[in-house]
Formats: sequence, structure tokens, C-alpha cells
Amino acid sequence: MPRPIIIDTDPGIDDALAIMLAAASPEVEILGIVAVAGNVGIERTAPNAAALADLLGLECPVGRGAAAPLWREATYAPQVHGENGFGGYELPVSNRTLEPGVPLLARLIEESAEPVTVVAIGPLTNIAMLMVEHPKTARRIERIVIMGGGALRDQGNATPTAEFNIFVDPDAAAKVFAFGVPITMVGLNATHQALVGAQHLPDLMASGGPAARMVAHLLGSYSDDANAETAETGMAQHDSLALAAVLDPAIITTEHLFVDVENTGRRTTGMTVIDYLGRWGAPNCDVAFGVDVERFRALLNTRLTELDARLVAGAGA
Repeated sequence: MPRPIIIDTDPGIDDALAIMLAAASPEVEILGIVAVAGNVGIERTAPNAAALADLLGLECPVGRGAAAPLWREATYAPQVHGENGFGGYELPVSNRTLEPGVPLLARLIEESAEPVTVVAIGPLTNIAMLMVEHPKTARRIERIVIMGGGALRDQGNATPTAEFNIFVDPDAAAKVFAFGVPITMVGLNATHQALVGAQHLPDLMASGGPAARMVAHLLGSYSDDANAETAETGMAQHDSLALAAVLDPAIITTEHLFVDVENTGRRTTGMTVIDYLGRWGAPNCDVAFGVDVERFRALLNTRLTELDARLVAGAGA
């Protein structure tokens, strides 16, 4: 039986690849997609999520979530994702009605007959709001798989100590890590290993359908300054690695550790602080360290090629 998931996202180039991978994978059932402000503003991320759902033929609802962090001013990354979030790639505007994001999260979790995995690949504002406004519902979440944070040297791309998704709303992230729901953290130390370029997706690039065209553009326009030196070997696929870890847990190796989020530091706001010594409390997070890169690339290539074939067949029907 497919695992029910909700994708909380700020599309976003790498978010788009993650959503495509989810749509292509029989291991999961996408109950809904909820947008949050992050890579670009909510006025872009929510329509982007809806347009992606249309492209992929997803029948799930799409929600418009938080337009700003809990208490801080918004921070965006157009230098990485372009002004429209997709590096200038334009999808047809969706006519879907966007539901309020946090109530949609709550409804989908409550209505699911099976425990839900939330794949959180943007700032954690929506998830923290769910925990505040619907705590009983939030405790029904089976696991939250987070693309965010980092360990060891690869801790920051927004600042030297903070990864972007956590940095945007560190107060929300601190609430999520402290809440008590099982968490898997796929941070920069893992995603910087998951380098993917068009050369690693040969079957997809040869297929020439709508997914292939979009992925080729996204990979070519992704300007991740933190990984600029790796452009010839591929760019870090942050969000799709987190999604892949849901589909095939063997793609990553983890350690069970205590993680907190610094939200008051002068230079360390947004830092995911990991207790390797076991002195601050019981472990609350499975932290990703190792990545089977070839297995990850093969999964992307196979699944996205199959997806493209379905989209082409659907367009010709």
C-alpha cells in the first residue's frame, strides 16, 4: 500500500524535481501539496505548486500557506531560483482553487486512514502553525522528513552557520524540532553529495517530453552559489534527496541524535545544533550523513523517464 504523504514546499527549482519524483513513484500517495513562502514569495510559490500539479495530472488539493515567517521579515532567494521560482521556466497558469494551507494540512491528516508522512522541503512555518493551532492533529503525523539544516562543515548556505530553509524561519524550526514527532533531517551535508546534472539523467533527456523539457531547463538555470564549483559534475538536489529518502530509505544513512535550532544567536541564528555527546536530551532526529549517490541518480533517471512517458501518452490521448 502506498504511504500517504503531504508535501509542504516553496517551489522552487529543486522543489519541482521533488514533486515530480513523488508523482512518478508508486510507493507514495500525494494527499496534498501546501505552499509556503521561501525561495520566492507566496504569490509565486502557491501558483507554482498548482501549475506543477496540473502538469503532472495530480488530483490532490493544493494549499496556499504562510506568506511570511512567524515573527520575522521574509527572506527570498531569487538569485538561485529566478524571480518566478522556476528559473524563468513558465508553466500555464492553473485555474485551481487554492485552499488555506494550515487548515488543509489538518484536514488531510485527520481524514487519512493511515498515518501521514509530511515531506517538508521549504521553511517550516506551516508545520509550526499546525502544531500551535492543531496540536492533537499534528501528533498524528507519523514522521516529518525535512530538507533543512546541516551538520559538520556543510551547515550553511544562507549564512556560514545556517541553511536557507531553517534560516528563513528559525522560530518555526525550533518549534518543530521540539514538538516530539519523529523527524528525519536531510541537510546540506547530505544534499551537497547528491550532485545531479543532465548527464546523469540520460533516459529522461532522450525522452523529450514535458517533464524532460522542464527538468533540462531547471538544471541549466539552477544557480546555487554554494555549489558553483560543482556545476560540471551536477548541482546539489536538496529537496528531491529528501523525497527520495521517503521512497527508498537505503539512499541515505542516518544517526539518531538530539537536534535543536538556534533562534537567538548573534551569528548563529538558524543553525541546527547537533548534540553528538548525548548531553542535552534524548535523541529526537534521524540526521542524514551518507548518500548512495548512484542509487539516487538512477532513481531520478528511471522514475522521471517513466513520468515523462505517461505525460506524453496522456497528451496524445
